[in-house]
Amino acid sequence: MTRHHIWKHVSFSPDDVFTLASDVEDYPNFISFISAVRIKSDETDEALRTLLAEVRIRYKFVRERFATNVVLDADAYTVDVKLARGPFNKLSNFWTVHPLDDGSSLVEFKIEYELAIPFLGQLLSASEDRAAVSIINAFERRAAERFERTGGPQEAMNAQIASIKSLI
Repeated sequence: MTRHHIWKHVSFSPDDVFTLASDVEDYPNFISFISAVRIKSDETDEALRTLLAEVRIRYKFVRERFATNVVLDADAYTVDVKLARGPFNKLSNFWTVHPLDDGSSLVEFKIEYELAIPFLGQLLSASEDRAAVSIINAFERRAAERFERTGGPQEAMNAQIASIKSLI
């Protein structure tokens, strides 16, 4: 099982970051290995929005399709993704957008997955670390295209960031 837990301070408001993470259909426009996303169902119950998203990925010679259940919680600034069906034994990722005092955000991204085809996992293992970081970086680049920056330098937020990380 592969696990990554990444933190990134971004100079965008929590509302903007959550809006971007919630816009699942936009992912193919800025995440290079996602070639298509189709929303199969979309339900809202108060602050929670639940999607069934079919995702197509393309990486080198690999082309796969899988479906995920996505729960978007606007009040908590969280995105919870779980595998519905596809080429994984396990797939889950969880985003939390932590608001910072200067108006910027600390993004926490956790992902766990295990491919159902061990050979494929061995083949792709060299790029796993880079892929997790590239997802976060792709989101930050897309945010810069869509939203105005906010907040100050990270150094000013280091104490608050350390405090948030210590609570997890």
